[in-house]
Formats: sequence, structure tokens, C-alpha cells
Amino acid sequence: MKSLTRVKRVSSLSEVLIQYPLKKSDKFFSHKSILRGLLADANRFLPGCVGLARDLVTLEARLEHEGLCFLAVSLVQLGKALDKGLADEYFACPQGFARRPGMKIPQLLEGIFCIVFDPITGEPYRTRDAILGVSLLRQILFFWRKCALTPVRQELLEKRAKHTFTKCDEEIQSIAPFRRDHISRISSLVLGRLDDFQELLGGHGPGAVAEGHMTNQKWNAIMSHLVDLDDRLEMIGYDTAYGLYRDRLIENGISNIPTSDCARLVTVPKTSNSLRTITVEPVLNQFVQQALNAHLRNEIARCSVMSRMLTLNSQHPNQILAVEGSLTGDWVTVDLSSASDRLSTELVETAFANRPRYLSALLKSRTPSVEVGDRSLLLKKFAGMGNATTFPVQSYCFALIALCSMIHTHEVVSIKKLEALASNVRVFGDDIIIRKEHYPALAAWIESVGLKINREKTFSTGNFRESCGVDAYLGHTVTPVYLRHDPETIATDASSFVGTLSTSNQLWMGGMYTTADVLKSFLDKVRTLPIVNKECPGLGYHNRYDLCERQRWSRTLHRYEVRTYVPVAVRRHDEIDGYAALFKFFHSPCSGEFDPTHLKQSARRFSISLRKRWVPAG
Repeated sequence: MKSLTRVKRVSSLSEVLIQYPLKKSDKFFSHKSILRGLLADANRFLPGCVGLARDLVTLEARLEHEGLCFLAVSLVQLGKALDKGLADEYFACPQGFARRPGMKIPQLLEGIFCIVFDPITGEPYRTRDAILGVSLLRQILFFWRKCALTPVRQELLEKRAKHTFTKCDEEIQSIAPFRRDHISRISSLVLGRLDDFQELLGGHGPGAVAEGHMTNQKWNAIMSHLVDLDDRLEMIGYDTAYGLYRDRLIENGISNIPTSDCARLVTVPKTSNSLRTITVEPVLNQFVQQALNAHLRNEIARCSVMSRMLTLNSQHPNQILAVEGSLTGDWVTVDLSSASDRLSTELVETAFANRPRYLSALLKSRTPSVEVGDRSLLLKKFAGMGNATTFPVQSYCFALIALCSMIHTHEVVSIKKLEALASNVRVFGDDIIIRKEHYPALAAWIESVGLKINREKTFSTGNFRESCGVDAYLGHTVTPVYLRHDPETIATDASSFVGTLSTSNQLWMGGMYTTADVLKSFLDKVRTLPIVNKECPGLGYHNRYDLCERQRWSRTLHRYEVRTYVPVAVRRHDEIDGYAALFKFFHSPCSGEFDPTHLKQSARRFSISLRKRWVPAG
């Protein structure tokens, strides 16, 4: 192949793509193909854009020299500078990217940057072309943001994530008494029926537990504790609900199965440059946490104040306000840094001080220590992200802090006043959206209770906002599609195949047709898929008209069907019977409706295979 570095400056991108085709023997063949697809799509959207041919030369040369870290780290840094430039209304080019003399924007992708920013002053434009330019730049720069990297880098990121977990715990400090009093005063007016429960229904989530039990064996482990009821179970009413079974359980030989009192710290992927820490909880704690989690969510939905601020089953309200805030500037999107790792037990105790029964159950089900490497860490934080109550508890605490920040300590507070103020805030986990006039007070309160604002992802000025997975500029969504799997792995990994297919479909629906076709070409070498609509349960390619292939008419089911691949969970032997099976039925009565073999087998998490079946065409 001729060297791409010899491309003349006057050559157009289309001429370059034709004259200098890639060879499959190229070390970065798949990623270079995707780069070419992204720039070809950008050229189609912006036919007058200059310099894309030269940009392709630079991108491929740096990929050869720096490896995938250039795509997953360096380009992401330029993307973050783009977002900051839109928010600060001034673009500052990060290190590692050359600029022309007197210019504020980088030479790389200069033709598109000129549409978004004034190249001399660095100030953003507010035009339709600028919105399109922002969308294209973010798609190119962030495309590899969540793609997994090499095992060596993964190991380094894991060490960094666990170090951050430990460091955040060491930095937790006490809250000032007057702030504790203010939080307690406001919290006394909300969630008034939180302590009014007789019996809560526990359960098991899909995740792992510290003892390593499989899905069904978790029920055996809980049943063993009904013989000698643990105080954690008594707190949520299991002494009355299941006390009658004790004698029968002993007669049937069910004895206590050993449980752990210490959680394990593991990491899961977040982005290509960071991992998320998760605590794997003991089975008994996790069972009780699920009950407390469901109860707190129900009470939040019933509370006239908190229901206006929290919708914990949907990110949509936050996303709508993020788009609105990017247009009007009236809303600030706030992101907290390591939110769950900085949420202290003291803050949780203060927030629930007026609901002592629920607080007692919450603390009894909390795992006080966690294994980090070869040592045990006694936690100052309330819990890690593996605790089933962490998400609703932290959401409630942050909403409560937002209310406190809008009310002076000497003010007389009523339910009506809190209901009025609640319309100024939306909270979902660590994503907070608040009206601009209340942001300075909220920022001060957040810092005063030991939390920390992530300044890189908090946007209070300009016309860019980001919250709950939606990125918006001037009232338009500019959220990019991410490549989460290396195309080289789709032949051997079913999850990678399904994930890459999803990426291809998202790109196609977003108008990035060339890039979508590049990914489709990789997929077609492994499996041939039909065209299906979005409602089809099988795998296939989507289209803008939501059409589908109809391959046969089912005379028994009276529907059109298509034969295609379907993701199927990999199952393993995991049998329970007797009282453990009955116990599972009481807590998840619909299990048998969807899975007749659920008492004998369980799905292996994160493992799927592809099976070809007839499915409804649409």
C-alpha cells in the first residue's frame, strides 16, 4: 500500500479513500476503517469542510505511533476541552495538539472546529452549523471513550480505582453541628411514613455475593438463618412472618450456612480511562438491603416533597431539564466526584435521624468493612455501590442537602414551602440539576458535608449541559454513540457481537451511515442478519422506516416471522427444593412463569450465546 503520508494537501477525502485503501494485514485495520468511516460521514454532513484528508493522515499516523491509547485517551481529552470550551465560552487547546500561530483551535479537525469556535478568539458560535459541528466533533472524539483497553492498562486502572476508594474513605470528616441540626430539621418534614412497616419483602439481586453462592443457593443461605433468626431479619418483620417454619427447618436438617461479615471490593468498566468500584455484599445483608431499598423507593414516590425531586426509576426528567438548560441557561447540571465513596455514615444517620426504626435496619444491614486487596478496611463511608440501598439513600441525601441549601437556618419551614422549593431541583443518583440562582448555595453545602463537586462534568455557564447520559448544546441533543467492544473480538465473543450490532444500529439511526456500514461489514463476516424493526426480539439491522423482513407466516401463532439469532443466557446446574424453593416462590412468584426450570438451573451472569430461532417479524 502506498504511504498515506504522501497525500497531497489539495486531495479531497474521497480521493484519498479511493487511492489509498487499507489492507487487512494492517495492525489497526478495524480502527482505521472506523476512522475513515467517521470522517467520510463528517464530509457528507459538511461538504464544504476543508482539511479532512489531512486530518485522516494525522489520525492514522498518531494511531500507529501511540496505539489505541490515542483514540481512547488523547482524543477524549480533546473532547473534554471542547465541552469545557462550550461551557466557559472560550476554547483552550489541551497539550498534545498543535495549533497554527495566532489560532486558539487545534490543527487536527480544524475545518470542523472553525464551524464551532472563532479560530482567533476561541469564542463559540451559536448557529445551526455550530450545533452540527459540535455533534460531529463529539462523535469522532468520544467514539472510543468506553472501549476496553489492554489487560496491562486494566490492571493499572484497577489499582487506581481501589486507591481512590480507600483515599476517599480516609478523607471523610465530621459535619458541623449546626448543619446536622438543619438537615435533621428539614428531614423531619419528609418521608413521614417511612417507619410505618410491619413486614418488608426481602429478595436477591442479579449480582454476586461475598460468599460466592449461585443464584438459587442464595435462598438456601437465607433459609438457614430462619432457624436462628438474625436481628437483621427481625428488623424487617421476619420474626413474625417465618417464625412458624423454625421447627420444621430444624427437623429437615437445615443448619446455619456460614456467612461473611465483610464485603469484597471489585471493579467494573466505566470508561477506557477509569473503572468503577463495587462492593460485593454478604448474602444476608444483601437480602435485607433489597427489602429496605424497595420500601424507601415506595415512600419517596408517596412523599409530596421528595416525589417532586426524585424519580428513581427514570432518568427522563433529568434529561429533559438538561436539554432545556442548554438552551436557556436557567438550569445547572451538577456532577459529584466519587459520590458514594464520600457519603459518610454520619450524614446518612443525620438524614434519617427522625426515622429511627428504618435507620436502625439500614445500619444493621450495612456491611461495616470491606476487603481491599489483602487487608480489611473499616468503612467511614456509608457503603459502596454494591449495597442495594446506596442509590436511593444517596439520592435522598443529596435532595435533602439541596433543600437545606435553599432554606436559611432561621427560616420557619413548612411542607408547603418545601413543595414549592422542590420544583427547583431534580436528583438521580449523583446527577443533580438545580436552578442557576440556587447553585452557589448548593455548592457550598455540598463541600461542607464532605462531598466534592466534579468541576469537569458540572456545567453552570454557557450552553452545554450533561446529565444522566444526555449531552445537550443549545437545546439539541449531541450525545455520541460509543464503541464498547473491539471489532476484532466479535467472532469469539457473543456479547461483543451483540454490542457491536447495537452500536452499528445507533450510528445508522443517527445518520452516520458509512461508519455503521463499516461495523456491519465486520459483523457480516461472522453472521448474516436480516433487517428487523425495533420491536423484534431477534438480532438484525434497523432502518429509518422501521421495516422488517417477513420470511414466513405462522399458522399456529398467526403472525409473520423471521429466522434470526437470539441472545440466550448460558445456564448452569443450580438446584433447590423443599422449603428453600417455597421461600423463593413467596418472594418471586412470577419466576416459574418466565422460566419453568428456574428451580434446577440459573443463568450465568454476563455470559450469553446466540441461537437461531423463528421470532415475530414485527
